[in-house]
Amino acid sequence: MSEAKEVVGPRDRSPSFPFIPLKVAVDRLAKFDEHHKRAPVPPDRIGAAWGMKPNSSQAQQTLAALKAFGLLETRRSADGRYVYISEDGRTYLRAQQDSIKSDVLRRAGLRPRQIALHWKDWRDERPSDAECQDELVLKGGFSEDGAEKFLRVYDETIAYAGLSDSDKIDSDAEEEPPGELEEAEEKEDDPPPSPANRTAAPPARSGVRLMEGERVVFTEESDPERYIKLIASGELDESLLDALSDYVKRQRKRLGLSDGGQKAT
Repeated sequence: MSEAKEVVGPRDRSPSFPFIPLKVAVDRLAKFDEHHKRAPVPPDRIGAAWGMKPNSSQAQQTLAALKAFGLLETRRSADGRYVYISEDGRTYLRAQQDSIKSDVLRRAGLRPRQIALHWKDWRDERPSDAECQDELVLKGGFSEDGAEKFLRVYDETIAYAGLSDSDKIDSDAEEEPPGELEEAEEKEDDPPPSPANRTAAPPARSGVRLMEGERVVFTEESDPERYIKLIASGELDESLLDALSDYVKRQRKRLGLSDGGQKAT
């Protein structure tokens, strides 16, 4: 199958999804590993591995795509954010057995939220393009151009991952980063609030640019290096609150916490 066109133009209001399919993401992972080895890399310097300008929108979108597939991850340290190859990414690159690589690809293929969401209904024999585009545009919030691009990424990803009807979505899988918003979030943040001000919710940091109609509805900081920020658009309804509740439950399970916040015994 042909590689999805990588055209970085005006911001699309469609839901976030990787702008490149899984095969291209895996190729970019190998180039990242070859260029940077195991050294952590600041997000604004990753483009060189792919022959892109260091902090261009294309480099940031590529980073967001590899994070969405779970092949790269960012971590915050005392001197800023750094990009690392994830555990699944390292497994794929180092494994000698095809069966192990295939397991990583199947997990990666269903990790992006929009792909997992539609795989649940379409499986490996999805409806016609016209039927899918109507579903994406009329019900899913996609633009017409975004729907066309998503179907291309979806088809190539499902095929390369070798997914079949027997493959199930991992309920504990992390949700993908918010696509193009990663470009804003990865830029250098303002210094964190001083300890004296931590009792109040910290203000929105200037490093995060909100899109039109978006607002910060909740912030909480436990120390200068750990905070959570919830960005919303439109009115919060039951479905969004249920999705947020499910995310919290998955994180509690991952950390081995009971509903009361204590470690499960």
